[in-house]
Amino acid sequence: MKMRAFATVALISVMTSACSENKQSLKATQVEQQQTSSYSPNPVDVKRLQETKQCQGCNLAGADLSSTNLKKANLQGADLRAANLSGADLSEANLTGADLRQANLSKTNLQGAKLTGAQLNWSGDPNTRANLRQANLSKANLITAYLRGADLSEANLSGAYLHATDLNQAILIKANLSKADLAGVKLSNADLRNANLQYATMLGVSLNGANLSNANMQYANLESASLIKANLNSANLTKARLASAKLDGANLSSANLSGANLFTATLPNAELSNANMQKAYLHSAELSKANLSGTNLIQSDLSAALLNGANLSNANLKGSNLKRSSLTGANLSNVNLQGSNLQGADLTETNLTQADMTKTNLAQAFLTKTDLGSANLQGATLNGAKLSGANLKNTNLKNVVGFNQPSIISDGQQSELHTSPNHHN
Repeated sequence: MKMRAFATVALISVMTSACSENKQSLKATQVEQQQTSSYSPNPVDVKRLQETKQCQGCNLAGADLSSTNLKKANLQGADLRAANLSGADLSEANLTGADLRQANLSKTNLQGAKLTGAQLNWSGDPNTRANLRQANLSKANLITAYLRGADLSEANLSGAYLHATDLNQAILIKANLSKADLAGVKLSNADLRNANLQYATMLGVSLNGANLSNANMQYANLESASLIKANLNSANLTKARLASAKLDGANLSSANLSGANLFTATLPNAELSNANMQKAYLHSAELSKANLSGTNLIQSDLSAALLNGANLSNANLKGSNLKRSSLTGANLSNVNLQGSNLQGADLTETNLTQADMTKTNLAQAFLTKTDLGSANLQGATLNGAKLSGANLKNTNLKNVVGFNQPSIISDGQQSELHTSPNHHN
């Protein structure tokens, strides 16, 4: 009896489970059917569009309009979800507020089109990205458009208006954004590898975590932009404007920043190894713990910059301006500082071993406990410099101005140092 009762209970359990699964399956099918039906275009609207090019607020979801001539068409507020517009001519068309989610716009001509407030964002599923690959959006109006996650690979957006547009997580590989207006645009975690951003206006743009490796950003305006932890490896930022930009932890290794304006920019922990920063303007910039090893900083302006704990080993700072900069605990071993201005700089406990400081101005500099072992200070100026506890073992002090030979003890440390206006020969 017990066995029979157990079998009956088990059978009921299986039947209940199967019934539940059937209900779930039926529900999923119904939802799927509803979704499919929601992407069925209205045939009357399709015909109206093809005949008049006037279809404001029309239901064109899922419509096949590929290669259709829709130049100057009025599709304001139209439902174009999942529509196929590949290769269509929508130049100068009005798509203001149109819903283009999941639409196929690859190779579509949208030159001069109005897409203000248009919806092209995605749900997070790669299959729901709006497809704008190789589309022509030159001089298009995309102000406040929703393009989150959209695929714009190799798209032409030159001269486009994208002010305050949402492009977070968008794919813009090899996209042409030259002279585009990207002020206030959201591009966090976007993929902009090899993109062309020459002369682009990017004032206050958000590019946190974005990939801009090998991007061309010559003369781009990135003032007050946020590029925290962005990847700018080998990017071309020649004469770019980055004043007050946030580049905390950004990767700028091998990037070209020659002549760039980085006034008061923040770059703590940034990776700048082997970058070209010749004649860059870095006055009052924050570079604490940044890696600048092997970087070209010839004739750069780093006056009043914060470089505490930074790595500048093997960097070339010939003729640079480091007046009143802070370099406490920094690594400047093997650095080239020929003819540089370090007047009033704080070099406390800095590593300057084997540094070339020929004719460097170190007047009033703080060199307390600084390691100058085997450094070349020939012809350097040390008037008023503070050298207490500095290591001068094997240091070349020929023709140094404003310095009296200290008494060297066995470990290379000096017990007392004096500066004077006299030459040391």
